[in-house]
Amino acid sequence: MYVPIKKQLSKDELIIEFGLAVDWVESLKDYPEKDFFEPTVKGKWSVSEIIAHLAYWDSYVLEEILPRIKQDADIKSIEFQKLNDQASEYALSGVSEVSLIDEFINGRKELVAKLNNKSDAEFFVQFKINGEEIDPYAGSPFSIYSYISSFIWHDHHHKNQIVEFFNSKYAQDYQVK
Repeated sequence: MYVPIKKQLSKDELIIEFGLAVDWVESLKDYPEKDFFEPTVKGKWSVSEIIAHLAYWDSYVLEEILPRIKQDADIKSIEFQKLNDQASEYALSGVSEVSLIDEFINGRKELVAKLNNKSDAEFFVQFKINGEEIDPYAGSPFSIYSYISSFIWHDHHHKNQIVEFFNSKYAQDYQVK
């Protein structure tokens, strides 16, 4: 369930917050590559699968969602599980830790740049996804603002999983922040 940002951020603050994932994902290069492909919890995704998952969603938003956003547009969304499965498969395909991290970083920076180029009016245009007017995670009408707010929560959720994983492995050596 989406936990709203406590303070209503401006458009620019929201985009900055969304872009902060670049730094923490970059910091994952400091950890051994073998750990990157180990499940964070038995039966759960590895760090590589989580990063691929985030990268695939960024790419999907950049290529399929943003170009279609117009007032009252009804955007057909991909099935979540299909995209998640594709990301997981890619993460386990033999791609290196550094390549995957760099792909995420480049994609997120491109998405942030596209968001920065949106006017205030474009950022708050209301649209539908699969016929739904209300973003179930934000509890408000779909807009770029509500959509990116949901992805910030999504980033934090997965960051917490990664932090817990590395802190459990290296509690005495160093701590992920």
